[in-house]
Amino acid sequence: MTTPKVFLLGLDGGTWKVLNRFIEKGLMPNISKIIENGASGTLASTIPYLTPVAWASLLTGVGPGKHRIFGYSVMKNSDGVITGSLANRSKVKVPTVLDIYAQLGKKTISINVPMTYPPRPHDGIIITGLMTPSSESRYYHPPGLIDELRAQGIDYKIDISAARDEETDLDRRLTAYLADGGKRFFNDLHDVTEQRYRTVLYLLENKSWDLFQVNFITMDRIQHYLWKHIWDDSSPAFERIQEHFSLIDEIVGEIYKRIAGDGILVICSDHGFGEYHGNFYPAVWLKQQGYFHEKSPYSARAAIKAILRRLGLSGKIRKALEGSKGSGAKELIYKTASNILWGKTRAYVYSTSGIRINLKGRDQYGIVEPGEEYENLRAELRSKLLALTDGNGKTVMKEVYYVEDLYKVRDTEEEPDLIFEFKDDSFYATYYSVTDAPHYLDKGYSWKQGDHRREGILALAGIGVKAGTRMEASIEDILPTIMFIQDLPQSVMFDGKALVNAFASEFISQRRQPPPRQFSREPLEVHEDEKEDEVIDRLKGLGYI
Repeated sequence: MTTPKVFLLGLDGGTWKVLNRFIEKGLMPNISKIIENGASGTLASTIPYLTPVAWASLLTGVGPGKHRIFGYSVMKNSDGVITGSLANRSKVKVPTVLDIYAQLGKKTISINVPMTYPPRPHDGIIITGLMTPSSESRYYHPPGLIDELRAQGIDYKIDISAARDEETDLDRRLTAYLADGGKRFFNDLHDVTEQRYRTVLYLLENKSWDLFQVNFITMDRIQHYLWKHIWDDSSPAFERIQEHFSLIDEIVGEIYKRIAGDGILVICSDHGFGEYHGNFYPAVWLKQQGYFHEKSPYSARAAIKAILRRLGLSGKIRKALEGSKGSGAKELIYKTASNILWGKTRAYVYSTSGIRINLKGRDQYGIVEPGEEYENLRAELRSKLLALTDGNGKTVMKEVYYVEDLYKVRDTEEEPDLIFEFKDDSFYATYYSVTDAPHYLDKGYSWKQGDHRREGILALAGIGVKAGTRMEASIEDILPTIMFIQDLPQSVMFDGKALVNAFASEFISQRRQPPPRQFSREPLEVHEDEKEDEVIDRLKGLGYI
């Protein structure tokens, strides 16, 4: 029995709401045929349905409670200072598919997949995706790969430029970038998509692989910036939107044609999409409700901090103090760097969609007693969040979860205590670092029209797939399904399950299904000289942070 190859094709932000619109217009015949002749359905993303969280689950087969990614930043509260470092592969606490396949002796090619930076030598052929700091970082392997692509006339880019080189504020920059029916944006997006497509075709033809994974960002970027135009045939941008969705369909069709003889195509999205209504600032809400307290912005502490930052010394001084074992050094960090009045703060923001109790015995300056006081405060916060309304008096929260109920595991040292989710028809993007807005809800960015939803897409086609199968799955099911297809041992850590019902009985009977096993994860470090400015600006330009 020949083991099928698997091609994992990510359509970032793909949603059936939009795809069905263009399928009905006859603009996506290849995806339509795959649905008809293969297996398809909705793919439930993680909660929260944010790119780093979702891709971490897709790549590991486990939920956030195990891989420990809860947002775009990994939070830390030490010495009274809350910091967030960008989420990337080094912060994922369990083995990813790249680690697993290397340990099984399988060959992988990975192109533009989020949460794969930084790469390892054992990753095979890789170009990392979102959360990659810049084109100057070590974002690919083997070392000569980008030069090899350039020799083929391929000018690979990590993402669209969003006019990042222009020295103007974010609102003005993106408004200009999207002006004139989005001409600059569409040209930029077409170039990035075309070069990525050429990269995929070149590697398909010239390299050997067992698993090939690639992520195309086209849908996500169009839907973030031009969601309302998708539904308006008379919009000046609509023709270009159609062109790009047709291009994606062409790419899907060509890839499937090339792998159909000996492989299986798995199409999925990390999350779905819907309309964006504005921004939510949870720190402002907590402050206005009396749970979170800050020091005066005009205090001596703020002045000292500003001077040190201007001189480029604040980070160095803090690292030196953190290295000290003396309690006096830690107290100095608190007095000069922390803007929070911990003696009065009972709850604070911790991750993109999470709130944490300032718990005595866990948090360094905790004031809330464990047990009854803690549980009562959680219940109180949950009740108030669920009752939160917009300017029209409409409640906006779909659910507020206790983290142990949501993830079924609990590590009180690292995670938030509450995670909230907005209603689909009242979605607000969360900005956890904003503490000085006049209101906890506002209309948000003029250039942003769409944002994430939980329901993504899933489709399988190729050898052994049962035609016409309709299914519902979770994003944690993708990796177990890929490994089932290739008859590889499942990880004992997986939360997801192989989607066996998507396959014909003969194909299932041919799988030996070896017993589950343990896979290892070696620690990964991101070099301190790697600049994060570009990835931060990239995330801001999508309205993520």
